[in-house]
Amino acid sequence: MTCVIIDDEQNCVDALSGIINSYCPQLKVLATANAIADGVKLVNTEKPQIVFLDVEIGNEMGFDLFQYFPAPDFEVIFTTAHEKYALKAIKSSCYDFLLKPVNIQEVIAVVSKLEKEKRNGQNQNVNVLLDNLKAKDNFLKKIAIPSNEGYSIINIDEIISLEADGKYTKIITNAGLRSLSTKNIGEFEELLNPELFFRTHKSWIVNVNHIKKFLKNESQVLLSNETLADVSSRKKDEFLKLFGKA
Repeated sequence: MTCVIIDDEQNCVDALSGIINSYCPQLKVLATANAIADGVKLVNTEKPQIVFLDVEIGNEMGFDLFQYFPAPDFEVIFTTAHEKYALKAIKSSCYDFLLKPVNIQEVIAVVSKLEKEKRNGQNQNVNVLLDNLKAKDNFLKKIAIPSNEGYSIINIDEIISLEADGKYTKIITNAGLRSLSTKNIGEFEELLNPELFFRTHKSWIVNVNHIKKFLKNESQVLLSNETLADVSSRKKDEFLKLFGKA
């Protein structure tokens, strides 16, 4: 596989290039760039399969690259030194990322994962990413769920509940859509708006707007689609405070 690196910090470029050259023999670094404009020229000239893209490049954002490639035929792996809202947007759109300073094992893992999946240009995911970045309240609006056919794009406010299923998560929407995500439920808890979604149990996250009733004796909530979700004893008081019932 071929790749280019777009990053304004030369020490980061050197570190990532060094790791790839030493530990990722299946990957070849064709060239590097230190600005978006140069990166655009690089992609057009070199036609890489993968672009390692810094989130913040000087006064620019790495996401600006998609203005020039709205339907990319290359994969993107983001690099960032900050766990900001942008990282949530990246996770929500199923893009891979590396936290700086880059770690040898993490680079090996992300390259190996990409090689196995061979996703080839997640065009839908670009839209999810950009829509979430535009959100004025810094809460995700959409999320991409990987499936055998590609990706299911779900509007966050349409989700009724999320239920843990081993290492996976079952997602149910108000349109009756049922999706199984490879993300565990804890990852979703980090991504979702805590004002809209509540973790009632280690196995459940529910949309508070879809709660119909709290069944005290059973310690469960009845949701708008007639699903019953458990409320753990540890979460019960916090849950009742949410509705001013404590």
